[in-house]
Amino acid sequence: MSPDVAETEAIARALERLELNDSTPARAFLVSRRDPRRGAYYLVVLGDPSAALGIAAVDAASGEVTQWATLPAAAPHPLLEREAAIRQTGASSPRRAELVWWSSRLSESPLYPFWEIDTGDEVVYVDHAGRVSSSLEPRARGG
Repeated sequence: MSPDVAETEAIARALERLELNDSTPARAFLVSRRDPRRGAYYLVVLGDPSAALGIAAVDAASGEVTQWATLPAAAPHPLLEREAAIRQTGASSPRRAELVWWSSRLSESPLYPFWEIDTGDEVVYVDHAGRVSSSLEPRARGG
C-alpha cells in the first residue's frame, strides 16, 4: 500500500494541529487499518523520543488529522519497536511485520497501534506492552 500523503506532510500537519514549532522532533509510522474503513494512516509522535509532547493520527490518503492528543513530555509514547515485537513472538525470521490497528482488546485507539507478525507458522499480534495474541478479539462491551 502506497500512501498518497508524504510522511513529511503528515508530520507538518500534526505539528500544525498541536500548535508546535516546525523544529520540534517528530517521527511518523505508517499504520494499516484492519477495521471496515481500511486504508492507512500515519501515527506521528512529536517531541523527543524519550519525552513525547504529542501524538496524532494523520490519514495517509487525505492528510486529515483524525485524532490527536497532547502529552506531558515526561515519557516516550509506548510504541514497541519492530525488532522487539518480533522477539516477543519467538520467530527467528518472520515473513512480515506490519503496524496495524483495529478496535479490539489490544487497542481501542488508533493512537496505540500494534504489530501484526506473520511468523511463517501463524499470524500473531503484539501490543505496545509486548503481549502476544493469536486473534483480534473485539473489546468486551460493558453493561
